[in-house]
Amino acid sequence: MSALLVLVASATAGAQASVPSSVPDTLPAFERPNGTLLRPGSFVYQLTVRQDTLVRDLGTRAVDVTETSVGGLPGWLVAESRVGTAVPTSDSLYLSRADLSPTRWVGAIGSARLAASFTHDSMFGAMQSYQGRASFIADVPPGALLTAGMVDRIVELLPLRAGYRTGASLVLIELGTPRTAPAVIAVEREEAVTLADKSTDCWVVRLTAGTLEELLWVSKESPRVIKTEQATPTGVLTALLRPAPVIPDAVAVSGMLPLGLPIIIPGSPPIYLPADLPAPSQSPPASPPRSTPPSRPPVRPR
Repeated sequence: MSALLVLVASATAGAQASVPSSVPDTLPAFERPNGTLLRPGSFVYQLTVRQDTLVRDLGTRAVDVTETSVGGLPGWLVAESRVGTAVPTSDSLYLSRADLSPTRWVGAIGSARLAASFTHDSMFGAMQSYQGRASFIADVPPGALLTAGMVDRIVELLPLRAGYRTGASLVLIELGTPRTAPAVIAVEREEAVTLADKSTDCWVVRLTAGTLEELLWVSKESPRVIKTEQATPTGVLTALLRPAPVIPDAVAVSGMLPLGLPIIIPGSPPIYLPADLPAPSQSPPASPPRSTPPSRPPVRPR
């Protein structure tokens, strides 16, 4: 389970890191964003680690945001997985629709499993690993950040601008015990990132918790985390958003969609059509000719 981004990143790179319990200064925590502004979507990031001039592929990170029901109320599911890494991880985090507060968290990292539920200011659950099974109860302040996918979605909804700086809380799980670490979210600079041969203007946001840091590049137009970087003991871990595939015009004109080819709707998950389903035609079919009803002989009045 991603006991937030830092421990997952370290585990992905094959290392562990300790987290100090304080940050240089204390800031008011960010205001909870409006959860109704969140949109469904699917995002795939390519993971690499760089050490000096050597760059190694670490697989992919996939994040899916879908609408769901939480305790009979509207909510969001932020599902995340990493494949091709030394230690596969997955998370399913359920959030309330109104303010994105967590309600349930199910995660895995390697053979370890975690399941937790949340109240307004606490979390309780259980963890199972090769060392056995243990339950826990921990205080969690409102607005605490839990997983990397949650961090991305929250940062995208913040009112980012030059000089923006706010406080946050990260929930970290060390040796099977969750604890909260204070953090700072700050806009550091502006920078352009090239994605699919297109330059995208971004805010570079630094998330700091003691000596642990992560940089997030958030596009200014239609805010989206398109790149992240984090220093680990084995190198700099980078996640770069893969551009969504686009259906060529020639496919739509052909009248048939190949098997498994996704239709991409901006802000929505891809929709896969079967091979035998014809694509929408470019013009409506001609209406069949109307048949003229047979004429009846006139009725003579009596």
